[in-house]
Amino acid sequence: MAMMKKILVALAVSISLGFSNDKPQNDSVCRNGVTSLASEKILVLLFCQQYAPDYVPMLESSYSSPNSWSITVGGVPTPANFDANDKNDVIAEFESIIHESTHHKNTRDGIYLSPNKYLLFTDAEKNDVQYFYKSELIADFLPVDAKEKIFRFKTYIGKGSGVSANLTGIFGLMDEYSAYQNGCSAALKAYDIALKENDTTLAITFFKAALATYYAYYEFNSFIGAYLKYGKSKEPVIYQKIMNNSTLRRAYTINTIEFEKAIATINSQANRLKLNYKLVKSNLDYIKTNNEVYAKSCMTSFETELTNFKLN
Repeated sequence: MAMMKKILVALAVSISLGFSNDKPQNDSVCRNGVTSLASEKILVLLFCQQYAPDYVPMLESSYSSPNSWSITVGGVPTPANFDANDKNDVIAEFESIIHESTHHKNTRDGIYLSPNKYLLFTDAEKNDVQYFYKSELIADFLPVDAKEKIFRFKTYIGKGSGVSANLTGIFGLMDEYSAYQNGCSAALKAYDIALKENDTTLAITFFKAALATYYAYYEFNSFIGAYLKYGKSKEPVIYQKIMNNSTLRRAYTINTIEFEKAIATINSQANRLKLNYKLVKSNLDYIKTNNEVYAKSCMTSFETELTNFKLN
């Protein structure tokens, strides 16, 4: 880690880092200054080093550029136009960069749970993934209105969804659970550092980024709980393979602990933010009412399945 810091400092000097809070009037200057993916990555790493340093090694090995993401607006593919020279772009995409880079880090070989925890699957555990049923099959084990009321339902477990969370079943669900947890946790680390530096505006921005994703905890616990209940009822042989997968179960356990820490941080910030809390309270209240409450009630109905899935 010390060597990484030295390298980043050297690179910062070599490219004359000095983020602009506004895009240059002449965009070609920006494009000519730093255009390559490697240079973009350096800028993001330097930003991460300042606000969430524990995540630097993960980005170093598994960086995912926003310009490589598939973005649609009204069903039309749209270029991201992410510019790492613009600090506002990096701030806006930081939580998503951690999320997507976590996906890059996660493979059939292992899963990234936190800056200090990466678990490797055994050969037998990797082989079992091919038998896992699609997540879309669990819909009937969730309330009938879940499709409309759980924000991430259609994306991840909707019928015909082409994402890994559907196609590789609980393995893909765990990949997403890990990505959302790390994105939320990293945003809160950045919030903490910005607040300590008395940059309240930036701290609030990071806090709001965490608010946009923290309730995925309740959604994915609902999905995982329903997946386990379906398996126990409909696919007992595969269910037993899942329960024998100690690495997957450990990943769930650790991700859950980390996610719950993040949620506790979010719910305890009124006293710390004091008068500035009003800048986030309306957002938090809205999300709790419109997203958390329903997803949490779904999750509660799978308490037995989720408890049995955890490893002590």
